Amino acid sequence: MARCSRGRVLAVAAGSAAALTACATAGGQVVPVQVGTLTADDVAEAQTAFGVDLLHEVCARTPDQTVLLSPTSAAGALSLLYPASRGQTAEAVRSVLHLPEWSPDLVAAFRDHTGALDGLRHEGDLEDDDAPDSLQMSNRLWIADGMEPDPDYLDDIATGFDADVLALDFAGDPGAATDRINTTVEEDTRGVIEELLPEPLKPNTAAVLTNALHLQARWAIPFTDTRPARFAAPSGEVTVEMMSGATGASRAADGWQAVELAYRDGTLSAVAVLPPEGTDPCTVDADTLTDLQAAESAEVGVQLPRLELEQSHQLLDVLAAMGLPVEGGDYSGLGRNGLAISQVVQQAFLDVDEEGTEAAAATAVVVEEAAAAPPSAVVSFDRPFLLVLTDTETRSPLFMTVVQEPSA
Repeated sequence: MARCSRGRVLAVAAGSAAALTACATAGGQVVPVQVGTLTADDVAEAQTAFGVDLLHEVCARTPDQTVLLSPTSAAGALSLLYPASRGQTAEAVRSVLHLPEWSPDLVAAFRDHTGALDGLRHEGDLEDDDAPDSLQMSNRLWIADGMEPDPDYLDDIATGFDADVLALDFAGDPGAATDRINTTVEEDTRGVIEELLPEPLKPNTAAVLTNALHLQARWAIPFTDTRPARFAAPSGEVTVEMMSGATGASRAADGWQAVELAYRDGTLSAVAVLPPEGTDPCTVDADTLTDLQAAESAEVGVQLPRLELEQSHQLLDVLAAMGLPVEGGDYSGLGRNGLAISQVVQQAFLDVDEEGTEAAAATAVVVEEAAAAPPSAVVSFDRPFLLVLTDTETRSPLFMTVVQEPSA
């Protein structure tokens, strides 16, 4: 089976899938959360807003293509950089991440958010049939030897993100430093992400900020039958392996239909979302996701294609287009002036089969110097749709996938 994951999944039919949390303001409009009574839910809400922005930007560059992202991983790595930024750079990073100004209140909210997700961690053998669903996340700052980050910055990332800080000799042996990062990420993702950084880092690397996620979960109601079926991809009709026999909670809003599939422990779920006919799932917004969560539900049967997806994204230009200062920014909290972001890379993996789900993602920000009663209805995801993985407590956007063609 797919080594299962501990995250809720939301899928929307339209041609691409991605992990995100459906959270917005009471009026349905996503805005930066306000300082005062910040909670883990506010962090998840901001990650959802960031995730939708990221999905839209990547989809615009790869039209009609399946897209697999982890907004939570990307936001996690960038959030480690936020408290190291200063002045107008800090304001720009804040805006991209949809967060309020950095403050002790925000640090506490990140601490609670990190704790909520870390509470889903399971250290044992996930291949055991009796193993609980599991989500594990790690945050790390890899700092160059000789760099002396602001002590307040180090305190904040330790408190808010439970981040490890490790010194590496980028200047003397950049290849060994790169290997150390890759090996640790591979361990953090249980062997799924083997080489996050395929090329050796440069000797002038000042810092690398990483986030890694791995989730594995078994369906509460497994799929019992799989057979070839037609799928209406943007490029034309294709044949896929379509699973059936499971049931889920169906909700509808704004012409979109979502079916939530529970994982065994109830701490994670998968939500598959079909857009209206002729609508690209890449156009989903936070308002629609919020409305779908709030709508009345009814039990339906589900037909869902098997998925095994793996993608790598170079996100530097994407994030720059979203407003992230990559050159000329002030990231002096890392311990030195004149730093620039040289690359932002993410790798993501998603496997959905009859028994459950496994997903993993890792992001690096590189900084350089210079069986119930038969249901009455069945929802078939036989055309492009969106798939979102999230935990059920904070609704953090762990993974987003727009499936234009399941075999892509």
